[in-house]
Amino acid sequence: MEKLRILTYHRAGIPRTAGYEQFTVPPERFRGQVRWMRLLGFGFCSLDDVLPWLAGGRAGPKRPVVLTFDDGYAEVYQHAFPMLLERRIPAVVFLVPGRRTDDWVDWEGEDHLPLMEWGHAREMAEAGITFGSHAMTHPRLPECDDARLRAEVADSKKMIEDQLGRAVRHFCYPYGKHDARVVEAVREAGYETACTTHKGCVLRGTDPFLLPRLTVGKRMGTRRFLMRLLIRH
Repeated sequence: MEKLRILTYHRAGIPRTAGYEQFTVPPERFRGQVRWMRLLGFGFCSLDDVLPWLAGGRAGPKRPVVLTFDDGYAEVYQHAFPMLLERRIPAVVFLVPGRRTDDWVDWEGEDHLPLMEWGHAREMAEAGITFGSHAMTHPRLPECDDARLRAEVADSKKMIEDQLGRAVRHFCYPYGKHDARVVEAVREAGYETACTTHKGCVLRGTDPFLLPRLTVGKRMGTRRFLMRLLIRH
């Protein structure tokens, strides 16, 4: 059975001490993970390739994998982008355009971290990186009333499109939280796919608005990363 893997990254930077650091991958470890994927014959593609793949086409490479970065941390530009650019690897970054820092995170007394500047996002987009929305302010969308839900989903799409001059086709549910009302709002806003935090691989017939992913985190050494990458779902 053919599978398409979508990997979830957050920070690509120097780990801190707070609990949220489970989602951080140091830059050197990220580079090593990319090397392993290439050695194992995985080929990198974008979420733009997922819809034709779901319809029975090819995503490009034989063993397709998509790299996604939630939140749009400035560190992604600083640490991950140079390697992606050098090796011509596509990736998807989900921005939170209504925030300048990750102030939804409890860093247990440490400062909030900066999110990506628009100028850096434009530079990455020009180089082939795809950008999507992670909602305007990163709320738990099922808890939003209808008006705020529409603003979080639709207004964030428009803001990113206005800033980057490119269509925004992909969404990622903050905290992975969604219900039927949220999914419908995302669909009505004009997105074509949406990523969840459900663990697994994408199979033919998967709902494009309920795409599962495989999370990569701080404590994931090479052996555990390879097990996560090659896990059977």
